Amino acid sequence: MVSLDELVSSQFLNRREFGRRALAMALAAPAFGALLAACGGDDDDDDSGGSSTEVDASGGDPTATTDISVDVSGAATATAEAGAGGATAESEPSPTVASTGSGTQGGSLVFIRDGDADLYDPVLNDSNNVIWMIYSVYQGLVKTDVTATGIEPNLAESWEVTEDGLTYTFSIRSGVKFSDGSDMTVDDIVWSLTRARDTEESPWSFTLVNVTDISAPDENTVELTLAEGQAAILAALAMFNSTIVSQAWVEENGEDALTGMSMGTGPFSIAEWRTSEYTLLARNEHYWEEGLPYLDEVKVITVPDSNSAILQMQAGEVDGIIGQLSIPFNRVAELQGDSNLQVLISPAAYNYFARVNAAYPEPNPPFDDPHARLAMAYAIDYERLIDTVQFGIAEPSNSILPRGALYWNPDNVSPTFDLDKAQEEMAASTVPDGFEAEVLVTSGNAQQEAIAIALQDMWAQINVDLVITPLDNAVVNERTTAGDFDVRLGGWTNDMIDPDQILSYFVLPESSGNARTGYLNEESVDLVLKAKVELDPDARQEMYYEVQRLWAEDGPLFYLFNIPYIDVLANKVKGYFHHPLGPHGFITTYIEE
Repeated sequence: MVSLDELVSSQFLNRREFGRRALAMALAAPAFGALLAACGGDDDDDDSGGSSTEVDASGGDPTATTDISVDVSGAATATAEAGAGGATAESEPSPTVASTGSGTQGGSLVFIRDGDADLYDPVLNDSNNVIWMIYSVYQGLVKTDVTATGIEPNLAESWEVTEDGLTYTFSIRSGVKFSDGSDMTVDDIVWSLTRARDTEESPWSFTLVNVTDISAPDENTVELTLAEGQAAILAALAMFNSTIVSQAWVEENGEDALTGMSMGTGPFSIAEWRTSEYTLLARNEHYWEEGLPYLDEVKVITVPDSNSAILQMQAGEVDGIIGQLSIPFNRVAELQGDSNLQVLISPAAYNYFARVNAAYPEPNPPFDDPHARLAMAYAIDYERLIDTVQFGIAEPSNSILPRGALYWNPDNVSPTFDLDKAQEEMAASTVPDGFEAEVLVTSGNAQQEAIAIALQDMWAQINVDLVITPLDNAVVNERTTAGDFDVRLGGWTNDMIDPDQILSYFVLPESSGNARTGYLNEESVDLVLKAKVELDPDARQEMYYEVQRLWAEDGPLFYLFNIPYIDVLANKVKGYFHHPLGPHGFITTYIEE
């Protein structure tokens, strides 16, 4: 079994970085480790001759059923460090409140976020504002644990994997009901996973493309057959698109009903959604985990303007601000000084960049010119962005992967601020005299506006006239999806603890048009496809390191920084956690007056 020291060495992470940031963890049974390249498990061959091995999450007896999480990879639980006013973060993921039994039943809370959902269908959505809520409504066979370092049972109590890594057999939890009180069956699971795999419009179907057969041998078992060994299959099954929906409800109401309604097995259901206004979650009275959730209702309202959101919070009109970028970093120290509030700064698998539309859905001059893109990349003063706009809270980024993520290369070389090189690249481009570019920002989002203004000033030095266009969040998403943009500010939060998701989304053209950039690098495509079925962790690392190098050379992303989550809550709000992969921990949130 791989030791922690060996893992730290293999991922080039020192002990301090391990303590502060994400770490690729690999502590599973030998047979399981051979199936999951993400694990980097024991390299010894298993010659026992058995047809299958039941996963023992603890890494002990591989034949014992367990409810302990399977460590595979992900974000560390260490406290992030803030830079504003010398403040230090107080929040880190911890075991759920349910294990302590300290939650108080009942009550309603109102939270603010900076953007609204576009649709709540777990298969079709493509927005953090949706994804982070979906996990309160829908559940999958397995889930990522609260520290984002492992996979643990969920609707499946346990599973077995054949030694060739091609068949996964899941034992399904009994007594699970949907929020309307109807029983969840194995047929619902087969139907939901088949829909997730086969829906062509889904940007996430690639996560299950290697699954050739989904069946239910009996009423307590679901079996998945793979065409090839898939390193990230359990991580994929823990994603939102693989969550389980009531087949009968969809057949009665139509798939379109999933846009704004729900019928899942999660602790809450969507009671009401008013576009651009709020989403109301109601307690699932039939939820299978005894005593959970604590709250009767959670209302999440949309307030794009950061200042307005903070004023409402300070006035006691709402109970928390939980949007991804709702709190400008220059306000953190001020809010930490308010005795009526608690400020949580949590570790995040979150990489922030400026995204350029090079060729989506068709070439977009001059952004399809690698010299023009490199000129823009070299003209960005990254340290200045972190010190002035992020108030020292963010950390530098050098890769398409978030810092510390599994197979992130800390030594990857990406453009750094160099005005001479920027001017050289501009001179070699098709637009040596400069050009105009439009950047889309969400109206009222002070963070985005500050970043855009800083980029406008920096790019002016190479005669790039940046036009800042503030729009409603929904319009920004619509224009991005349609390819109607030059530059888009935003980030990526890992939704699984394996890099297959982010690299498939950006590198493979089929899923999202290369994240709506149209940038196609055939060598990267080949590497990502090979890494999907490569079970040797060292070989996978080599492939992923090369992809990071290729995308840094002339890719469509300018790696600005990595930032933590910042949530502001009223003191009465207890038990809330912000998962490193983004989901809101409403299930264990409660009120203590």
